[in-house]
Amino acid sequence: MPSHDLQQMALPLTPAVSDGPERVPLTFGVWIAGIIRRWPLVLKVMGVVLVLAAIGSVVIPPAYRARASFVTNISSSGKLTGGMGGASAMAGLATQFGLGATGDPSESPNFYVKLIESDELRRRLVHSRFADPRTDNPRDSASLIEILKIKNSNSRRREEIAIKQVSKSVLASFDAKTNLVALTVNSRWSDLAAAMANRTIGLVDGFNREQRVSRARSKRAFLEQRLNSSNSDLQAAEERLRSFYQQNRLWRNSPHLVFEEGRLQRSVDVAQSLYLTLQQQFEAARLDEFNDAALITIVDPAVPPQKAQWPRYWLLLASSLVLGAILGVLAAGSATILSDWSARNPATASELSDSLAAIPRVRRRRVPDGARIVH
Repeated sequence: MPSHDLQQMALPLTPAVSDGPERVPLTFGVWIAGIIRRWPLVLKVMGVVLVLAAIGSVVIPPAYRARASFVTNISSSGKLTGGMGGASAMAGLATQFGLGATGDPSESPNFYVKLIESDELRRRLVHSRFADPRTDNPRDSASLIEILKIKNSNSRRREEIAIKQVSKSVLASFDAKTNLVALTVNSRWSDLAAAMANRTIGLVDGFNREQRVSRARSKRAFLEQRLNSSNSDLQAAEERLRSFYQQNRLWRNSPHLVFEEGRLQRSVDVAQSLYLTLQQQFEAARLDEFNDAALITIVDPAVPPQKAQWPRYWLLLASSLVLGAILGVLAAGSATILSDWSARNPATASELSDSLAAIPRVRRRRVPDGARIVH
């Protein structure tokens, strides 16, 4: 066999010479090792997060949270309705859905939560006057719009902004089983937070007095008018019967007069029965007008909190350390992945680096002073 043929057969047995050292694939262990090698980067990220948290604790104003609660009561008319057999059978089911023990939605705790969240009540709240916490004089007062320092030349726009801010700071919830409505108010001033909570409950109570008492008063006025009319009808019927007795002393001897006396007597009985019924309803309406005046019972009035919800320095420090560590590990892990990709794709990485380096030079290019555009 020729010698050159032997050489050609031996060529595949010769190992190929590599251009460089073989790279280890990026596994989870290699990625963890890369993060550990970059521990200074993790510490730098944690330091940046701590500095930002410290700046936030100084720049962001403190926040105080005041709490209050009240229980919704059932009006006298609701109690009468709830005492009926059919209504009492549905009372438990209605309570589960926040409708209260009666079927009247306006007496449910959910209704009071929606009332607190309504724009009308918030509008009254932002126009209410409170002790100005920005001054040391306790006699100084200002509206909530002025305390919030809402700057806008349009008064309606200022009101809208104030209502939007109040909707974020005044929150209400309810417990359907106990009819308890809980109110929380957040503010940068402790006394103002408690005053806003108590003022909100006062506005709810004022709504009850305006709406429910006026409704009971209208019912009482209607019954009073009907009672006076029924009294006049009864007196007229009694007067006709009295005149009949005076003019017909021997009416029992005449069948015609006996029939007439019976008709007049029935008119008196009907008028008297109607009068007694209206009299009872009128007295009940007078009691309802008084009882419906207070449909909420304050359980916990708001008191100024002594400890702020923000900032809590130990909690802020712990959360900042945890967040900084997580972000630092993510940054170091990303740097490890990017370094591995750059080593495996040097040409693409070099081109990308050159493109990024050219961006500032493009921004610094300017038109010469003497250059002009010739059309």
